[in-house]
Amino acid sequence: MRYLYEFIEHQDDMPFKLFVNSVKHIQFHWHKEVEILYVLQGSVIMYLDQKQYTLNQDDVIVVNSMSVHKFEGSSHDNILLTLQFGPEWLYNNVFISCNSTTEAEPNGFRFDTIKHDLAKMVWEMNKKTPGYRSYTLGRLQTLCGHLLRYFSEGINSEAEEGSKSYDYKRLNRVLTYIDQNYKEKITLQTMAEQEHLSLHYFSHFFTDKIGIPFQKYLTLIRLEKAQSELSGSEKSITEIAMDCGFANVKLFNKYFKEKYGCTPSSYREATMAPNQDKPNRKPLTYDESSSGDYYELDTINAMGSLYRYLDLKTNQDQEAVNPLTPIVTDHEQIRIQTGMSSRGYDKHWNITTTAGRAVEGLRDDWRRQLSELVGRIPFKYIRFHGIFNDEMMVYNEEDDGTPVYNWAYVDKLYDFLLGLGIRPFVELGFMPTLLSRSNETVFWWKGNISPPADKEKWKALVREFVRHCINRYGVEEVKQWYFEVWNEPDLSGVCWAGRKEEYFSFYESTVRVIKSILPELKVGGPALGYGSLWNDTWAEEFMEYCRKHQVPLDFFSFHIYSEYPQLKAENHILTKMMPPSFYKESIHRLQQKMELTSFRDLELHITEWNFSLYDRHLLHDTMFMAPFVIYHAMNTLGDVKAMAFWCFTDVFEESIVPSSPFYGGFGLMNRDGLKKPSYYAFEFLQRLGEELIVKGDGYVGTQKSDGSMQLLLYHYVHVDHLFSSGDWSELSNLNRYEVFEEKGNKVFQINISHLSGTYKCTSYQLDRDHGSVFDEWVRMGAPVFLTEEELAYLHGRSGPVIRTEILQDKSWQKEINLPPHGILLLTLEKQF
Repeated sequence: MRYLYEFIEHQDDMPFKLFVNSVKHIQFHWHKEVEILYVLQGSVIMYLDQKQYTLNQDDVIVVNSMSVHKFEGSSHDNILLTLQFGPEWLYNNVFISCNSTTEAEPNGFRFDTIKHDLAKMVWEMNKKTPGYRSYTLGRLQTLCGHLLRYFSEGINSEAEEGSKSYDYKRLNRVLTYIDQNYKEKITLQTMAEQEHLSLHYFSHFFTDKIGIPFQKYLTLIRLEKAQSELSGSEKSITEIAMDCGFANVKLFNKYFKEKYGCTPSSYREATMAPNQDKPNRKPLTYDESSSGDYYELDTINAMGSLYRYLDLKTNQDQEAVNPLTPIVTDHEQIRIQTGMSSRGYDKHWNITTTAGRAVEGLRDDWRRQLSELVGRIPFKYIRFHGIFNDEMMVYNEEDDGTPVYNWAYVDKLYDFLLGLGIRPFVELGFMPTLLSRSNETVFWWKGNISPPADKEKWKALVREFVRHCINRYGVEEVKQWYFEVWNEPDLSGVCWAGRKEEYFSFYESTVRVIKSILPELKVGGPALGYGSLWNDTWAEEFMEYCRKHQVPLDFFSFHIYSEYPQLKAENHILTKMMPPSFYKESIHRLQQKMELTSFRDLELHITEWNFSLYDRHLLHDTMFMAPFVIYHAMNTLGDVKAMAFWCFTDVFEESIVPSSPFYGGFGLMNRDGLKKPSYYAFEFLQRLGEELIVKGDGYVGTQKSDGSMQLLLYHYVHVDHLFSSGDWSELSNLNRYEVFEEKGNKVFQINISHLSGTYKCTSYQLDRDHGSVFDEWVRMGAPVFLTEEELAYLHGRSGPVIRTEILQDKSWQKEINLPPHGILLLTLEKQF
């Protein structure tokens, strides 16, 4: 049950529950806890204590223990902040009369103090600054004292132990019965008889508890069920009216229009309208795709309406409110001894890099950036979309339908890549228009996501492509390539316009064509979207199909981003960013699925990963990304063959590119070649040795065969709870660091003993004040269109600050104080 008596679970070992939500409808219910509701945005209709109220933005109301209440969304969307805590904080039985909608001056001292206390609690719980639990409990105590002093009105008889408990059990039975039997004929008389009460007594009992007559309540329930059916089924209006218990469709229309202001047919048309107004956006239902909308992030900017009360000074709090950076810091002890035991490990993060699409690889700026990248970080492979896109001009037909193949652009691209020493990780897609069954496309550049109209012509295209590659580059070279069949076919309607079973067959036919040319070629897929790992059995079904039909699967590829892979039952939830452990958990979830389908030894490739799947997420440019990259590289050691960061450059055009040089693109470098902090994270990782000697929270130590040692330190700080939950109020183009948890500096106590001989110690420091190009751009004044002089300045200011010292025949101790989002590499090289 989503309503009636509600058992409230507290959070984070706290004696309360504090959360942000949006409501469309919550049926009559009650609970032991006191509830404070603050409207952050929009409005909501509330039924409480036999009365109806409309709460608008900045309104606050207290629901007493055991008070029956209900919520309905109004014509305006709403975002609410809710605090629930036990009645013992108010001496168990005090009745609080607090409702700003009934006050002549709702913004006076009494209500502003409540908002101030709520703002303080939210800030502490959100930022998780050291000591936040104690601060938050103290603020709750202050808030309750304020309610008792300024809003108490006698005794709350409903909350007294044992009082009227039978009445609530009776009400529970009645509401449950209505919810389960609303389709049937239910009268006041039958309900009274069922409860063994007189008609008169039952009528007054129900109205007293709920605030509206029984028949009106029953009609509301039926209308709510009908509303859901109108937007979620293809039944006729008459069928819905009958199914929901209305005597006839005329009566249904009358009641529906009274409540919702339009007829049922108009309401149904309105719910369908958004999809028609935005044909290029391709919104999805959860029946179409388990990963939700591929592109659009559902976020809010509501918390600012509450946070303006943070600076308020009240009678109880005369100090400035905004918290300072905490003095308390994390400490890590790192002890390294020359000659200590070590173990080998695989550097899975620098095997494959990625880019947007093939045709971008013909551009000079793209090529310059890749050349510079590979010169510093020698990736072995590069993956991108669209090798068969129309813009690559690989496929045409004569008037009679005879295929014409043209590999000129493919050759220009592959010749360049192999000349750099980097091999193609070939993603086979998207579909040439002349081969497509339909016209569905994805991205600004309109990659065709359709299955082939003629499977034999598709197979011929693949056959000729692979043959051409072998003939041009040789068998031994192409045997080292990977061939990945399509991209995210589980995202039905987004990246694949066919059914799941059609992809399975499409994969089989494609693989068999490639293997028929050269069985040693490595073929796999399906470049699975991570939502399917959590929401359905797509991966298991694909592997089972391959097993049952003996289809070769040389590797399994998949993608991971931080956005919440919403469950189908949670289609009203805002965009949510998952905790950092989510990446490793997703890998383990796939490994469990592989165990079940006898593919436990299959090579795993993450062919896309980044913080966000949104191609203009402002955090992508910030210092946050450097420890983010290092954290996930270290946290997934040994779990996968390769993980390919998406992607190496902002020369990238999935959607229209903004004018700002730092708009939150995926790239390690922006479109002008300015290196972001994420780039230097990979450069630092590249400098690590082949043998692992120590690894812990925020650090990893390695050594090389020449006796040199490397120690990489990083201070990862995750986004805060509100931002994770979809509230982006604190994020703006220039201010991108207010959305993180509040953490102090991290102190590393380093002790390296038994150094024999002379060593040169070099430190490479990168943080917001040392080499973060985005932060330098902000300090410059954030010019949108950079001049050559400004570009040269930023190039010079991008990159770590370098310091050196000489160590001789001794133990070496050093304390390093690393700020949030900072990274630092120490290298010790023996001198001769």
